[in-house]
Amino acid sequence: MSAVASRTERLTAAGDQIFDAVIIGGGVNGACLYDRLCREGYSVALLDRGDFACGTSQASAMMVWGGLLYLRCFDLGSVYRFSRARDSMIREMGDLISPRVFRYCTVPGAVLGKYVVLSGLYAYWLIGHFNRRHPALEAHYPEERLVAQSAGSLTYEEAVLKMSDSRFVLHWIAPHALPRGVALNYCAVDGGDFDQAERFWRLRAQDRLGTSQIEIRSRLVVNCAGVWTDQVNAAFAIRSPYKHALSKGVYISFPRPSDHEIPLIFESGAHGDVMTSVPWGPVAMWGPTETAIDDADQGFVVAPEDVRFLLDQRNRCLRANSRKEDILALRCGVRPLAVKVDYKKHVYPLELSRRFRIATDSQRPWISTYGGKLTGCTLLAAKVAAAARPFLPPPPAVAPQPRLPGGMPRKRFPGFEESVPDPAWCKAQEFCCTLEDYLRRRTNIAQWLPRGGLGRHDENLPHLRKVCLALADGDEVAAEADLSRYRSKVAEQFDAVLKAA
Repeated sequence: MSAVASRTERLTAAGDQIFDAVIIGGGVNGACLYDRLCREGYSVALLDRGDFACGTSQASAMMVWGGLLYLRCFDLGSVYRFSRARDSMIREMGDLISPRVFRYCTVPGAVLGKYVVLSGLYAYWLIGHFNRRHPALEAHYPEERLVAQSAGSLTYEEAVLKMSDSRFVLHWIAPHALPRGVALNYCAVDGGDFDQAERFWRLRAQDRLGTSQIEIRSRLVVNCAGVWTDQVNAAFAIRSPYKHALSKGVYISFPRPSDHEIPLIFESGAHGDVMTSVPWGPVAMWGPTETAIDDADQGFVVAPEDVRFLLDQRNRCLRANSRKEDILALRCGVRPLAVKVDYKKHVYPLELSRRFRIATDSQRPWISTYGGKLTGCTLLAAKVAAAARPFLPPPPAVAPQPRLPGGMPRKRFPGFEESVPDPAWCKAQEFCCTLEDYLRRRTNIAQWLPRGGLGRHDENLPHLRKVCLALADGDEVAAEADLSRYRSKVAEQFDAVLKAA
């Protein structure tokens, strides 16, 4: 199998041609669109100021669901569209996505009686054209011993990723090769202008891992920056009929009981919201929070009050007396919710839809995307591709074929039951640049082992040092600097948060 071009080669290629399209933002929506346009034969650059999938796209519950919660506000259109998208993804991506039974645990004195919930689940099943397993009411169930108070349960079917959400994003990106597909993480676009005479954009981009600046030219720009879409548009004086309202969602992870095999859902008693316990490998993720915020960057930081709230909810719903000392990992994302540009209301975020919106600038070839979620990524890519075609030349009659995936060498890691991808391979094949990239997004080490993979008492430091050396091509100074940055981040965003919780 041919290797992915080196970073230097990709930076050079980014400045040497005029692309048909540049996509800003390498989350699930930008990556899915990149794959679609590359497969159609267009020349495309995908740029992200951080690592691919390092924002909202690494903080989901890996659930591919049809929008059940939107029944509460009678947004039947979104439920229908997301249900269709879910079922389409199950059919077309069976190697990546699988159906999964979910269990809604009913408790004595719940605000919504079990038969009311069951009626809602049947309505959900109907809107989804009966494509999933029909809902069922169970007086007793295997996970009952885990639940603090039980009055039976209701089951219904959704779907889940067979991999992490970060790897789901990477699978759209990695197959495409130079010269027509150029993917660059840690490449920040900080400005530029549209050349009216030549009819292409000149974008200023900064290699954040080096010192080089490059000019990237493209006939079209698609802003898929997620929660940062409004900031990117402001930098280019792009006006839009939409903007984003932001909602912060936090999960905390604990060791998974061996008999906890399907997601458990509980009524939270606030705003008609729910709490979920989602099994994922050796951990169970508990959450999420739903908090309206104003600043995207600050929203990606877990606060002590988030931990306290989630611990209280978990101890209310489950028998286990969960303590902050038991927490293995913190998981935090910011949901971009599409609203009209003049929107000024202050409502609970769940009252806003997760459906996506697309806006095309009236004067320049620029498309902005808003909202959306993992379940709708292929729908969004199809809509944006259709909107992009008037700005693009005809694609070649025969589109270039993506690289065929090859064997992934794997290694053992302490405390991990399964082997993990070799870090040098991840660097060569999957754009892995830093220790955090490897532990958090190329593997699940940071989410399945305590303290971001360091271990409760830093016992994994020697192993992480070897990873850093592999990523730094044996440069001990660079490797030690990478390890030091990662340890500082864990101390600030995990240790300090739990101490204050």
